[in-house]
Amino acid sequence: MLSLRPLLLSGIGIIAGGLIAVQSVLNATLGQRIGNLGSVLVITLSSTILLVAVIFLVPSASNFRELPDLSEWHLYMGGIIGVAILAASISLVPRIGTTSTLIAMVLGQSLIALGIDHFGLFASPKIEINLARGVGLLLVPVGAYLVGR
Repeated sequence: MLSLRPLLLSGIGIIAGGLIAVQSVLNATLGQRIGNLGSVLVITLSSTILLVAVIFLVPSASNFRELPDLSEWHLYMGGIIGVAILAASISLVPRIGTTSTLIAMVLGQSLIALGIDHFGLFASPKIEINLARGVGLLLVPVGAYLVGR
């Protein structure tokens, strides 16, 4: 029997990807008004306020008793990386456009994700590079070139 779950989950991913495009333009516009780093700060603060409110309303959505200690410092790098990603998109969208910015980011995501999967880094499942995955990755820059024309 055909399961709808993979289609539903893929649909959620597609919607999230579309929201990234909208977010990039909104963030870049804010960056042009208040400066790139000012924009990153306002976006981060507004995200924090929203998260605090949601956690207050749905306390079961988090478990701070399980926070890792400082020996696992790398687990806290996601926030720092998020700031770098925000700053990059805010800076790039006005210069090269939304499409080129996001395609470049997808290419970077794909390259690093392939390496993470291949070596099973960061406790992720190990999924080795094969011919199909390699060819698929090679097609990303070709698609980027064609879409960016």
